[in-house]
Amino acid sequence: MCHPWLAVLTACLVVVIGAREFGPSLRGSGSDWRPADGGFLGATLRGWFRSRMEPLVDLLLTAGVSADAVTLLQLLMSGLCAVAFWWGWLFTAGWLLIGCGSLDVLDGAMARKRGADGPRGAFIDSVVDRYAESIVFLGLAGLYRADWRLWLVLAAFLGAFMVSYTRARAEALGVVCHLGLLQRPERHVLLGFGAMVSVLVSHLTCGATPAGALLVVALCVMAALGHVTALQRIMFALRRFE
Repeated sequence: MCHPWLAVLTACLVVVIGAREFGPSLRGSGSDWRPADGGFLGATLRGWFRSRMEPLVDLLLTAGVSADAVTLLQLLMSGLCAVAFWWGWLFTAGWLLIGCGSLDVLDGAMARKRGADGPRGAFIDSVVDRYAESIVFLGLAGLYRADWRLWLVLAAFLGAFMVSYTRARAEALGVVCHLGLLQRPERHVLLGFGAMVSVLVSHLTCGATPAGALLVVALCVMAALGHVTALQRIMFALRRFE
């Protein structure tokens, strides 16, 4: 069933909230807009998001919630996201994935504020991040298990894996390697909003645009930029090893 007016209302609401939230930050940034460690989201947008998370960080710490508990909640939400993708509930999956990305920021901020951001927490966070991302891609593989788009999911997954692996391996050899166009926050945003906007566009066009069309575009971008980012990190590390 097509709901174009509901889609229009949702899109307008997102635009109004986005203009209200991002407008002052972007105007204030002026010519200082720049990527954060090479990621395309930029330092201004990342800074805005962290500032919005700060009250929640204080609230959870006051309530006695640990950063590890938030990390495990991220893993659980990733499982729900995978189920939603598997069954084709794209809008729900998109929201859940954006929630996973928010929790990924939240647990790190909580650990730093509590002074517990040591090797143990960093190790748990990295392991859970890998499991969480793999589970989400498993859900996408289930969604596209019967057609050619499964290969696109696998290409995007391989790119994401290599982005993480190249950083981990370089840093194990003493080279700090944070750069790259498509880091984990960018992957959450691309895939999450790609899924949600796909549903909105499908309703706006009353089925003229196939459901999930923009999600496929997002996967194409992820597959391409993931491998570009991995190559960026490989070249960066090799120059440092000379």
